[in-house]
Amino acid sequence: MKHLIDTVNSSLQKKLKRLVSFLSQIARGFDIIAEEIDNASLKTAILIISTESKQYAKEIANGVQTLNISINEGFTAEHHWKRIELSVNEETMLAKGGEIAALCNNCEMYFSKLYEDVLDEYFPHQNLKDIVTYQLFAIRCAFMKIRLLNTQRFQ
Repeated sequence: MKHLIDTVNSSLQKKLKRLVSFLSQIARGFDIIAEEIDNASLKTAILIISTESKQYAKEIANGVQTLNISINEGFTAEHHWKRIELSVNEETMLAKGGEIAALCNNCEMYFSKLYEDVLDEYFPHQNLKDIVTYQLFAIRCAFMKIRLLNTQRFQ
């Protein structure tokens, strides 16, 4: 088992911890946003991202735990959600639904950056790498759906 631990370098460990932290924070943020949405389909899509983010954080934490590396899901060295909120406030478009569009764009940017940072590292455990890759593509599709629902609600 010691050999498995040696193959996951400290840079990858830090990036995985940051990703789990982000997923945990973003889930709470989406729960708050969903409460304010009056469109049932859009609200459900946002709640799904929240639920999936929690699930993704657990999947990564469990996968890393099998390598005897601990990741505390409550780890919040960086306050990602605050940064996203500030970016949304700066970018909010005057068009109807602009706030949701800005939220999607900013969140997707953060998701992509953190996932790609992890995937750019030497990743010796293919199963865990496949999970991370799947999550990245799934979350991109979820944001695409939210943008579509957001646009449709004003037509």
